[in-house]
Amino acid sequence: MIRLATIEDCGAVAELGERFHAEALWSTVVDYVAGDCEASLRQLIEQGILLVADEGQIVGMAGGMIFPFYFNHSHLTGNELFLWVTPERRGSLGVRLLDAMEAEAQRRGCKSWGMNLMESIAPERTEKFFLRRGYRPIERTFVKVF
Repeated sequence: MIRLATIEDCGAVAELGERFHAEALWSTVVDYVAGDCEASLRQLIEQGILLVADEGQIVGMAGGMIFPFYFNHSHLTGNELFLWVTPERRGSLGVRLLDAMEAEAQRRGCKSWGMNLMESIAPERTEKFFLRRGYRPIERTFVKVF
């Protein structure tokens, strides 16, 4: 079942977050701090979107921010921060999480939504998937560690 996360889910989601952090190569940029992740998750519950795929235990998660677009505040937009499913449950569950995130963003008044493509997680396949869903590339993000 895909549902909005609760504060009680934050510990389990943070555990998945540590796995995502490593797979997405964020571990090459910044250390993972479980308490900080949990604080961020609580903030998403209050001010953004945090969904979980719950099969008796949390096996997937999706989170994103919602904000007025900086060039036009009448345009509410959002951006995915993460959408991750445990390797053994990958497939349609990730698609269902994205469907639920898009629906929740629209329910909350978003007129657009951005998705991130992780270079370490099947980027060519993910790009084709996003294009089929109507997303189009606008920016690419590059990270430099100081």
